[in-house]
Amino acid sequence: MKKTLALAMFIVIFVAGCSPQPLPDAPTPIRTLYPATLPAVVTQPPAGTQVAGGEGTAVPGETGAAGDPVVQAGEQVFETNCAVCHNLTAEAKVGPGLAGLFEQDQLPSGDPVTDENLRVWITNGGGAMPPVPLPEDELTQVIAFLHEATQ
Repeated sequence: MKKTLALAMFIVIFVAGCSPQPLPDAPTPIRTLYPATLPAVVTQPPAGTQVAGGEGTAVPGETGAAGDPVVQAGEQVFETNCAVCHNLTAEAKVGPGLAGLFEQDQLPSGDPVTDENLRVWITNGGGAMPPVPLPEDELTQVIAFLHEATQ
C-alpha cells in the first residue's frame, strides 16, 4: 500500500512539473550598448615609431579657435560617444573616417552635409550606425568640434 501511495505521489509531482508554464506578458528587453558605454580601445604604435600629426588629426588642448570652450566640450563628447567607431582622419575604424566631412556632398542618408542633417543623423543613426541620443547642447558641441577637427 505504501509503495502504491508513494508511486501515485511521484506521478502527481512529475506531471505537475511537466505541465506547460505560462509565457511572460512581454518580452524581456535586451540592453543596448551605445558607443558611450563600450570600452575604449587604446592602441599604442610600435616602439620606435614616429607618429606625425597631419590634416584631420586632433591634438588634445590645441583644438578650436583660441580655445573655444564649445569646441573643447565637443572634443570630450566625441571621445566619449564617437571615437570608438570613428577616426578624425580618413582611415576607417568601425565607421568611416571623418576627415573632410563637411567637404563631402552628402551623408550616407543621401542628405546634404549640413549641421542640421548631421544632428538628425547622429540622433537617429542609420545604416550600421546606432542612434546616439545626445542632449541638444552636446550635439551643438560635437558638431562644432567636427567643423574644427575634420578640416
